[in-house]
Amino acid sequence: MSIPLITTLVTLAVASILLCSERVPVDVTALGVLVVLMVGGVLTPADALRGFSSDAVVAIGGIFVLTAGLRSSGALELLGRRLQRAAEQRPERAVSKLLALVAAVSVFINNTTCTAAFLPVAVTLSKRIAMPSSRVLMPLAFASILGGSISVVGTSTNVLTSGLLSERGAAPLAMFELAPVALPIALIGLVYLIALGPRLLPTPDEEDLDEAYELVEYLSEARVTASSPLIGRTVAGAGLGERWGVNVVGVLGGSGEAKLAAPDDRIQAGDRLLIQGHADRLLELARSSELEIGSEDETAISARRLQLGEAVVLPRSDLVGRSLVETRFRQRYAANVLAIHRHGESLRDRIGSIPIHVGDVLLVQLDRAANRRLLAQRGLLLVEEVVGGARGRGAAVLAPTLFALALLPVVFGWLPLAASVLLGCLGMVLTRCVTPQEAYAAIEWRLLVLIAGMIALGRGLETTGGAQWLADATLAAAGGLGPLGVLAAFFLLTVALTQPMSNQAAALVVLPVALEVAGAAGIGERAMAVTVAIAASTSFLTPLEPSCLLVYGPGRYRFLDFPRLGTGLTVIAFVATVALVPRFWPLAG
Repeated sequence: MSIPLITTLVTLAVASILLCSERVPVDVTALGVLVVLMVGGVLTPADALRGFSSDAVVAIGGIFVLTAGLRSSGALELLGRRLQRAAEQRPERAVSKLLALVAAVSVFINNTTCTAAFLPVAVTLSKRIAMPSSRVLMPLAFASILGGSISVVGTSTNVLTSGLLSERGAAPLAMFELAPVALPIALIGLVYLIALGPRLLPTPDEEDLDEAYELVEYLSEARVTASSPLIGRTVAGAGLGERWGVNVVGVLGGSGEAKLAAPDDRIQAGDRLLIQGHADRLLELARSSELEIGSEDETAISARRLQLGEAVVLPRSDLVGRSLVETRFRQRYAANVLAIHRHGESLRDRIGSIPIHVGDVLLVQLDRAANRRLLAQRGLLLVEEVVGGARGRGAAVLAPTLFALALLPVVFGWLPLAASVLLGCLGMVLTRCVTPQEAYAAIEWRLLVLIAGMIALGRGLETTGGAQWLADATLAAAGGLGPLGVLAAFFLLTVALTQPMSNQAAALVVLPVALEVAGAAGIGERAMAVTVAIAASTSFLTPLEPSCLLVYGPGRYRFLDFPRLGTGLTVIAFVATVALVPRFWPLAG
């Protein structure tokens, strides 16, 4: 083996481990890959950095902007309101209509964005039909994933597959080329979710049915003000349980460590109490003059003019990986975080210093009229009743029209995807469906850096012969399975990798090797590419897929709830892919 080949294979192995463990941010991992390939002499700087200007990266960035135009115009909220009116007339069909609508919309917009857009709709809908939100939100996320795999623009994984085929001299994927396989999977999957979802998903306790979504137990800090009437009283004598329905569970010391609160402990000015209670009770307590709710690092805002809201952290949020103190959350957003709810648990450490994760639910006080759009632009989604679009009904009609016009040239083959998408972005900005600031904020830059870095790694595998070496090793182990068996093996390999790492990373790691195997074994490259693309979107077994992370906290799910419902969908996708791919794309290369 040559030194460049060894360097590339070691880089692939280390990058795969880091992407699976997520101990290092994925964009940092991708930058590390670029540096190693350039310093190690595997690629020239021009070749290594070429991924940033690839058609796939440009197209994916543009799709984020087009989707932002739809979201900012209120077009998706308009659909949500119409769905709610229809649900009031036929409540028994409400969930079926919601899942069908989400799957249809996600054919054209990114599935994560689709899940975020319809999350408030689903929560409101579940309240109106008296159904636990846990029976609606996971099917919502899965429906968006199923619909997104039907078209090239529905998921960035399909855009990447199309781009890699184009780089190898093959024709890029047509707009709906994956539909012969992906559409049957989506239809069968929706029937599965509607029929078996309620039986396989958890049902909340009876006491939670009346409180539905918002009244979840939170653990928060409370500072005793200098004018508080509680000063000098004992914990038992303060009567917080009787008057406010909250429990004092501990007292925080200067180091942030909590000790149990004894009933006869006396309350002093400046004490930081650890209080547990429902969200509405914490808000009532915050409105009083007795305590200030919030961590010491995040000074409480006057609660008298603020409302309570729950905000889900989106993948594009600049809060991810940083604490509230680091981001100066209160100063920037005029909002105060009262507590953090993560995967069904109230975090017990100082909330001001806790690194924020995607999918966290923040209990916040804020002026919704002034701050809702700001929060949405910065990657936070308020879970609340659906309100009208910010730009009026005209924009709600214009934005979908521009979106459709941007995709028509791709459908008919008049323009490449990247050029057509950029034309649509220009139209969105010129017509003010989206502002330049909103457009830049909508792009998930971490994802684009990840894609560019992994494209460079794939190029390194090809130039050093690493892809061929891995293909030979794969054929030696699985060559006896025959073309269909090799196809099935790569589907399962991609599904296994896409659970711990992102769909895009899994596709970029597997696809170069899969195409080399296809060439060496005489299997049709297009059949192999379609198989890997569909498998990379089969992310139903863990809550680590971005769409699943968004519903993990609001749905109050446990980790094992996802494989309980997702295993059946994975089996459906596997059987349908292995059965249908050979019918539409020849296995013989």
